[in-house]
Amino acid sequence: LSNKAEACMEKMGYRVGFSLIEKATKEEARVKEDVDIVKYICKDLWNMVFRKQADNLKTNHTGTFVIQDNRFRFLTRVSQSDQYKQRGELYVAFTCGVVKGALSNFGLPCSVAAEIEMLPTVKVTLTLQQPAN
Repeated sequence: LSNKAEACMEKMGYRVGFSLIEKATKEEARVKEDVDIVKYICKDLWNMVFRKQADNLKTNHTGTFVIQDNRFRFLTRVSQSDQYKQRGELYVAFTCGVVKGALSNFGLPCSVAAEIEMLPTVKVTLTLQQPAN
């Protein structure tokens, strides 16, 4: 599969994530701390998109967070073969876009990368961009 297809899926995900946060936080107080925002992503946004919370959140306390989903909804029924693992990269690219769009709406620019460890486990790594002083 091409990088162009992954880029397209990520762009679609970005719009979805940005819009979901816009609608979900319209009538409630917005969280402001980085850690609280990422927790919101793991619990509330993950639940909106995947109908479950993420299984694990880790941080190195310097702006990098790893979200782990052991039964990633988009991949639970995908065969274990490498052929289908490649196709799963499109779903993961969409998810990266969702997370990036959501964090952007919260005012947290970041880079987002994901890896499929072993189907259907996915790890999403967020690296927050530190503001220039």
